Amino acid sequence: MLLNDLYTIESLTKKEDQILVTIKLMADHAIFKGHFPGHPVLPGVCMMEMIAELTGQVLQKSFRISGGPMIKFLRMIDPERNPQISLEIKYQSSAGKINEEGKIFFGSETFMKFQLILEPDRAG
Repeated sequence: MLLNDLYTIESLTKKEDQILVTIKLMADHAIFKGHFPGHPVLPGVCMMEMIAELTGQVLQKSFRISGGPMIKFLRMIDPERNPQISLEIKYQSSAGKINEEGKIFFGSETFMKFQLILEPDRAG
């Protein structure tokens, strides 16, 4: 789990089928020392895990990503330049799965666009 270790939730709003979250990255986290030394970048796999965790936080269930029909990394997230980022997640439940689409952004700058399929995490 990355929540409260790599990032903290600054604000979270849930509407019918949409989640809007603003988070604060912890720029001193060890992951940034290795990815990449002197030029920290939030790994894409961490972005995807954050989406699954935040969905789970709202829906009170643990999820794993089972598919990614569309994942586009548009810009790198430097935790020193962009310590605060927002996630917009639109979701639908179908046959026990969650189909999501959304983006990671801050202001007018979009870092990632995605469509993901989540399934309940049997281990969690």
